[in-house]
Amino acid sequence: MVIRLIIFGGLLVLFVLWESFFPRRQQGTLLKNRICNLSLSLINSLIVFILPINIAVLAMNAGNRGFLYSLSLPFPVHLILSLLLLDMVIYFQHLMFHSVPLLWQLHKVHHADRTLNATSAVRFHPVEIFISLGIKVSAVLLIGVPASGVILFEIILNGCSLFNHSCIQIPLGADRVLRFFLVTPDMHRIHHSVRLRETNRNFGFCLTWWDFIFGTYRQNPVQDQKSFLLGLSGYTNGEDRSILKSLLMPFDGKAKSYSIKGMGKQGA
Repeated sequence: MVIRLIIFGGLLVLFVLWESFFPRRQQGTLLKNRICNLSLSLINSLIVFILPINIAVLAMNAGNRGFLYSLSLPFPVHLILSLLLLDMVIYFQHLMFHSVPLLWQLHKVHHADRTLNATSAVRFHPVEIFISLGIKVSAVLLIGVPASGVILFEIILNGCSLFNHSCIQIPLGADRVLRFFLVTPDMHRIHHSVRLRETNRNFGFCLTWWDFIFGTYRQNPVQDQKSFLLGLSGYTNGEDRSILKSLLMPFDGKAKSYSIKGMGKQGA
């Protein structure tokens, strides 16, 4: 936990400074938005801390049980496959939160952020974090992920999420190369578009491969990267800057059409 927090804090500072001095888009003042997002993160961290669940400890106590252990693979291969499978689970979990209307009402708290920046990576409703934790625990035990794999994956996932939510300037050539394996800010920003058909694309958090394989990849937004609108239509009154409005958002019944079930009801 200490190692993870140190790395997370260091990367957060790095990307906040990067997007402050070399922004991809003009964003204006972000102070209230960042305070709201970090407050949500603090609440979620307290929930995870209070819950008697430590995924790495569970992995150790599970012993040599799980799918990968049954294959008797060399440890490096076991570790790499664990990371790949966990990343695929996160991809499908993300897809599920867009597909199930009840789960979408939780996940839209993340999408209501109209000024995507590094702190947006930690903007999630506490109930979504609780459900995600249950999915992750189940995946770790079924796959047979070693404790070291759990810790490493959490560090990678946090780092990649901070990276691809940041409003940072990256040379276009470097972005094209990175997209062969890594979700870039320009790629993930499309997923936060106000357009429904863009919102339901680019679900990956770390690796781009799952979007390529399962047909959910989109290369460019309809409009220019620097000008297309972010967030959700219907949320324009500061919900992305109010902790109370963010916590109550799943119960307001808005933005239902943004789930995958609404596909086809809007233009491209």
